[in-house]
Amino acid sequence: MNDLSFLASAKIGKTHGLDGFLNITSLSGEVKHLEKLKEGKAELKDGRTVDLVVESVRLLSSSLQMKFAGYDTPEKARTLSGSVLYVHRKDASPLKKGEYYVADLFGLKLISEKIVVGTVIGVSEGSQALLLEIEKEDGKRSYIPNMKPFVGKPDFEKGVMELLEKDLLSL
Repeated sequence: MNDLSFLASAKIGKTHGLDGFLNITSLSGEVKHLEKLKEGKAELKDGRTVDLVVESVRLLSSSLQMKFAGYDTPEKARTLSGSVLYVHRKDASPLKKGEYYVADLFGLKLISEKIVVGTVIGVSEGSQALLLEIEKEDGKRSYIPNMKPFVGKPDFEKGVMELLEKDLLSL
């Protein structure tokens, strides 16, 4: 989903019971914001996006479950299984000082010695840190770990992130 006013917040899992409840797995590990959720969007496996209205939320031991309006049977609810639940930024898990949403990294200019050397166009999970997919000025792509000593903290006001280890782009 390309609408940056919405953030990927959870994975919609398998159905539970006969009323259309679905297991929900928070992508951040936080669930309080999901317990209060009233609406969102699901990006289905085929790439389509559907609007969702949350009808009911329940917390069973360590499992969060949701029921969405119009998905009242296991068969209907199953059409949402495997999709990603997006929430509006105001409904997302609150940030602590120094934290940011991964979605905000997209589009940042990567700079080295005050010169733009690339743009963040993607983010992937790495073994020790997120990997930033960088499109270099020549159109080629590289991956850089999102951690010191490779990159500095993002400056969202200026729309930049400093590349601390310039040789990474030549790999």
